Amino acid sequence: MAWIAEQVLTAIRDSGMRECITEERLLDLTSLSKRQVQQSCRLLRGSGLLEKTGEGCHTITKSGMEALNAGARYRSGPKDGKQSGKRVWKDTDRIRIWRAIRIRRKFTVPEIITLVADEARGDMTSNVQKYVRALAKAGYLIELPKREAGTSLTSPGYKRWWLTDDKDTGPEAPIWRLERGTVYDPNTKIEVAI
Repeated sequence: MAWIAEQVLTAIRDSGMRECITEERLLDLTSLSKRQVQQSCRLLRGSGLLEKTGEGCHTITKSGMEALNAGARYRSGPKDGKQSGKRVWKDTDRIRIWRAIRIRRKFTVPEIITLVADEARGDMTSNVQKYVRALAKAGYLIELPKREAGTSLTSPGYKRWWLTDDKDTGPEAPIWRLERGTVYDPNTKIEVAI
């Protein structure tokens, strides 16, 4: 099945209209919603294949006619199937944990949980523990010999961890790749086996 913008181009070609075709007419010619038609027309205008001549009225450009005649296929997304930019993760649990570790430097898991947890994220104990262990195995964290007192009378206490200055590689959180058994650091572009 053709992509939505391709369906709009094909409908324009098949309608035989050379002057102006309205978005309402495109709704009749395709089985698309009004929003899909509007977005497709906007994308096609951005690509130089359509030109807006009035409110809701479009004309095919010379480039658009050449593309239709050549049988070119219109696809949105990265050019040549290659991602041009870097994927950005803004606020994942691991990013929040890494930021908290960088702030505290010396910490226990409950201290990090206090900094990163909120109601929307639920219980993060297991997530923090696993990530801290992975960072320790990769050499980012050092376990300190003295434990902090636990909350229970029989508790051996909480392990204390230390992020040294030389292991604080930057703001981007190291990525624990469980399936590979590695930690990849986007700051240094180094992957460490654990």
